[in-house]
Parts: sequence; structure tokens; C-alpha cells
Amino acid sequence: MKATTTIRLTPLCVLILLCLSTATSPAGQFVVRSTADAGAHSLRWAILQANASAGPDVISFEIPGSGPLTIVPSSPLPAITDPAGVVIDGLSQEGCSAGARPPATLSLRIVLDGVHAGRGPGLWLQSSNNLIQGLVITRFAEDGVRIQGMEGGTRGNTVRNCIIGLDPTGIEVRPNCMDENGQRFAGVRMFIDQASAGDVFENAVLTCVISGNNGDGVLIADCPGAAVHTNSVSGNFIGCTLSGDVPRGNARDGIHMSGGCSDNIISANVIGGNRSDGVHLIGDATRKAFAKGNSISRNYIGITHEHHPLGNAVNGVNLGGRENGSVGGFAAQNIVTSNIIAANGRSGIVVCEHASTTNNADRNRLTQNSVFGNSRLGIDLGDDGVTLNDLADRDVGPNQSRNAPVLLSADINEKLVMLRGNIDLGSLRREAKVELYKMNGAPAAQTHDALYLGTVSPDADGNWMYSTNGGLFEGDSVTALVIDADGNTSEFARPRTVLAGDVYEEVHTEIAEENRINGDPSAVIASTLQDRKSGVVTFTIDVEEDCWTIMEIFTEQDELVHTLVNRWLGAGRHVVTWDGSNWKGKPVPPGSYSCRLEAGGVRQTKVLARRATEESQ
Repeated sequence: MKATTTIRLTPLCVLILLCLSTATSPAGQFVVRSTADAGAHSLRWAILQANASAGPDVISFEIPGSGPLTIVPSSPLPAITDPAGVVIDGLSQEGCSAGARPPATLSLRIVLDGVHAGRGPGLWLQSSNNLIQGLVITRFAEDGVRIQGMEGGTRGNTVRNCIIGLDPTGIEVRPNCMDENGQRFAGVRMFIDQASAGDVFENAVLTCVISGNNGDGVLIADCPGAAVHTNSVSGNFIGCTLSGDVPRGNARDGIHMSGGCSDNIISANVIGGNRSDGVHLIGDATRKAFAKGNSISRNYIGITHEHHPLGNAVNGVNLGGRENGSVGGFAAQNIVTSNIIAANGRSGIVVCEHASTTNNADRNRLTQNSVFGNSRLGIDLGDDGVTLNDLADRDVGPNQSRNAPVLLSADINEKLVMLRGNIDLGSLRREAKVELYKMNGAPAAQTHDALYLGTVSPDADGNWMYSTNGGLFEGDSVTALVIDADGNTSEFARPRTVLAGDVYEEVHTEIAEENRINGDPSAVIASTLQDRKSGVVTFTIDVEEDCWTIMEIFTEQDELVHTLVNRWLGAGRHVVTWDGSNWKGKPVPPGSYSCRLEAGGVRQTKVLARRATEESQ
């Protein structure tokens, strides 16, 4: 399935394009007829003419030859400063075309090669309402295209249908950002470098190939006193070839947003092959500047449209994670939705918080994403592995370390599948939502391959039930996550296998409120798994601190059936099984049994209803 891209141009850009199509001069039209670096009808000459001309201007190309036609500046090109806006239209060169489905169908012939240009970007936009399209931009020492905040603000610039960092075939690497020299550059950079500058907003990068650069693919960064907001990066290939299916990664992140960057839109891109994260958002802890309100949606992150792996070397999406000595955190109220995130070198999505506060990486809504085939977790709060549930969800951390749901059963009867479970969010459970996911492949606690199924609301006690008559079959595995009313999203729950009826059914859990250490449990039974054929029940125990643990099975008459554990357990996750036998090794009859856990002052009871197994029938 190919994602559709909505291309939004500023009103001025639309007007300029209409003027082009009707051959009506908007103000100044300057034609590049030579690949020379200077002189009449060179690109340098055309930029200088446009800057000096009142009103919006158009720079078009009529260079003789079949191409590729390469312009090699011997010094940095002039910055574009015309306040009315300039169109640099590489598609006007004969034989150039965006094709039916850019960027995959781009056929471009005008190349800007910065190998001899010295320090500086390829094209430097210091004004609003400019349009750059149909160019191949390679081998500049700094950014390929730079959009800089100036006094009064820089807005309405569009970079579209360009190849930035590869040759005209979109295959061979010709990186920009050749000489970072302690700075951070990108294929396309939107930034503010001084407090006196204005905001950078409502700019767009559309249907470009931005790959192979020695920095980030796209970099969006603010400065104290001004902000970068409401920009969009949509429909691009970032880190792969023109075909969209072969890695040509940028040396840093595919897309990096830092500091006070808000309400930017990252949508419908293919982002893969990059040597760090696919998308990385990070605030500035020193000045308490938040990367917030940004939307990451409908992207293919680490995977192609055809679901072939591209990968990113680290995480698919990183909200607040540390990088290159930065302290991380201050990424809040962002939404990551409806993406396919797969084949990345670490986790699908991570959320990290700076230690200075307990709320600088909260309210990040991670919803309806298909996350599979990543090397670590699907979602990792804290970038530290599985976050254990705690009683009444009292702990804090990124996304408030929300407890994951517990799946109690996954039953199938003919085609109807019934999923049941509960959540423990204390008083917040009433307004939370549980999202259900089908696992893509064999269940594994450390991968959580998840394809979105649907959403259900828990009742007042935190119990929920979800049914479906399609998409799940016996032997499939399911998982879930919880989203509270503020958007805080949990990690994925431990998976559960869909079976034709369970042997053991969890009825209720009781934890003595008075029996806790410092108000928190030291160990809890996190989940149970039942095998309908053999009668074996598997308990997962999450131990917060090393403690002596006793775990026993009792009848309804409070008679001891079997002692499962009576020893020290170290902090971490443990698995304990009961095969349905008593202390003599003989099978117990069907009926109701309770499993009691006592660990470090905590007492927990799970009541189980045992039915006849298939093997006994």
C-alpha cells in the first residue's frame, strides 16, 4: 500500500506556478543558459538579478545539451534574500520531469555540485515564499538547502522534487555536509541561530530524495528567543535510493528536531537506512525548551512501501533520547500514529526523560502504529528494557511509566475471538483506552511485533473485553498497550496466544493494601498463560527487589495443593509453571484453585478455575 501525500504550497507559490503555466511574467524572469559559475545567464547571475528585482521572480533553465548539466560554483552561491520570493525551477530544463509518482519518478538534469564551493550551503534561503524544485544538490561543505530564520520570520518556503545527496540517477552517493567542523548540518536544514532572528514556520519539504548526506537528512532546530514550528516534511525518501528500496543512509538521523520545535508535521515519508535514528525529537534541558506537539504519522520507518527492510541503525522513533553527549528529555505532547516501524537496529519507539523533572517527556501519544521486526522492544519507556508494572501505577518516568495492560485470555470459538484483560492505572483507569495488536510472527517478550487491531474502553474496575470475527486465528499471538486520558502510552503487554478455550481462567486478584514495603510492592504476578491441551499454567512474576518468595496453590477449602516457589528470587522477571498436579505429583480434579504469592511483605492471590483438559477427555 502506498501512502498518499497532500502537498500544500503557500498562496504565493501557487500564484507563481500559475504564472509559469500561463507564460505571464510575475515580475522578473531570469533564464540560466550556461553551466558557468559566473557571467550573464549563469545561476549566480540569476540569483543576484532576482534579489535586486522587486516582486516575485522566476529562475528557469535552458542550458544546451542532454545532461546531466552540472554547475560547479567556485565559491558559495549568493543567499536568496528577495522578500517577495524566488522560484528556482529545475523542472523547466528540457527533458526534466517529476513524473507521476515523485519522488520515485523524478528525472532531473540540473546538478549543483559544491565540491569547489568552499564553506557554505548549496542554496541559502534568507527570505520567505521561495520555491526550489527539480534540482540535484550534491557535495556542498555544509547544508544542501538551508532555510534560516531572519528578522520578521522566515515562512512559506518550499523545497520539492529535488535529489539531495545522491547523483541524478538517485543511486550513487554524493554527500552534502562534507565539512561539519563541530557543527550539525543536513540535506535540508531549517534553523535559527540567534535570539534576534524571527521564527521559522510554515515551510515545507515535499517529495524529495534526501539521502547519503554526512549529517542528518532533515534538521529542524531553534534558538533562544525564536521557534521553529508548523513546518512539514512529507512524501520524501530519506535515507534510500530513488527507487525507495535500497539503503543510502544519512550519517546521522533521518529527521532530527531539537530545542523548542513545535507543531511540525512529519508524514508519509520513507525513512530508512540512516546511521542513527529514523526520527529523533529532543528538547533543550538547559533552557527548558520543549519539542512538543509534533506529529509523526503515516511514515514507513525502517521499511519500504512494499515492506522490504531498510532499517535505521538505532531506533525507529526516538522521543527525548540522549545523543552525542546531550542530556535528552523535554519531548512532550507529541503524537506518533499510523506509522509502520520495522527492522530498526534497536527499538521501534523509545521515550526518554531528563532526570531534572518527572514530567518533561509525558503525554506522548503512541497510537495505531504497526511495529515489528525491530531488534529490541516495540515501545521502550526509558530506553532501558521492559518496564515492570507496579501496583496502582504510582511510579513516574517518561509517559509517567504507565503500566501495560495484562491479557488474561485469548479464546477462539469457530471464527469469533474474545480477548479479555485488565489494567492497573489507579484512579486513571476510568478514562484510559486499551489498544489491541496482533503479533507479526512468533511471540517473544523482547520484540513485541505488533499490528494494530482495535481499541476498547475498560470498565470502572479496569477490566476490558474485545471481540473480533476476523484477522485472528488459533495459534496467533496478541498484545496490547494502554493510553491514558492525557495521551501517556505504555509499553506493549506480554503477548498471549489465541487458543480454543483456556484451561485456567483468572477470576480476580487481591493484594493486601497494608502489606507493602514503603508503599510499593516488591513482587507481583504480572500475567498467566494457560495451555488448554496439557493443563500447564505459566505465571510471570515481576520482582522489584531481591526477596524471599513463597508461591503456593490452594483448594477452595484452603488446603495446600502444591508449593511452587520457596526461595530467594533476584530482582527481575521470573517464570513459574504448575502442571496441575499436587505435592504428590498426581493431577488435581477440575475446580477452583487459588495461587498465593508472598514476597517481601506483599501478599497476592489469583483465583483460577480449572476445567478438564483435552488430554483427559
